[in-house]
Amino acid sequence: MTRPAVLLFDVDGTLLITSGATTRCIWKAAEMTVGRELPRVPFTSGRLDQQLFADALAGANISNAGDLLPRYKETYLRLLDAELSARRDQIKIMPGVPALLERLSSRDDVIVGLLTGNFHDSTMAKLKYAGIDASVFKIGAFAEDADQRPVLVAAALRQLAQPASPAQLIIIGDTPRDIEAARHSGTYVLSVATGSYSLEELQAENPDAAVATLEETAPLETLIHLAQNSTHI
Repeated sequence: MTRPAVLLFDVDGTLLITSGATTRCIWKAAEMTVGRELPRVPFTSGRLDQQLFADALAGANISNAGDLLPRYKETYLRLLDAELSARRDQIKIMPGVPALLERLSSRDDVIVGLLTGNFHDSTMAKLKYAGIDASVFKIGAFAEDADQRPVLVAAALRQLAQPASPAQLIIIGDTPRDIEAARHSGTYVLSVATGSYSLEELQAENPDAAVATLEETAPLETLIHLAQNSTHI
């Protein structure tokens, strides 16, 4: 029997975009946590939520982000849920995503999951307000599961009912950090240029495959075949 391929989707820029709600709520929650305005610094796509909070504080030379994280997380999740609810018409599902998830959910030779730098609850809120059925995703690795993105792969593997090799996994994401996590962990990676990086920028990082949108399914099917049949990368 063919072993299943495990497809791990990133969220922001891959499945959906929140049209700025995430960034607005990060800054508002961070400022509410420290009680003052913070200078704006650019965020790097693909960072974990707790890393983005630390980045926001580092711009103001505040170094105790770890101590403040519980208060920040509670505030951020509350603000994000309220903003997504009020602006759900601004949440965009990326091209090809609904049809792809529908097809994958009907297959018994793949396991569909999430691998994201978002907190668990912010992920669920984004999926809910975007209208994406979270039950499609049988496993998930979230910001709470690691302190660095590559460690999320091990967290995902632990959730599988049957032992699996990293070579069975395919990370699907829109940033070089997804490629880095795959190379660190020995998984396949499909890059999709629906986030803040162009197709050319992603291809320069040498992913196993790269597509403009998830409407292009042939490269993913090739990776699924490889993941189901190879013992190592």
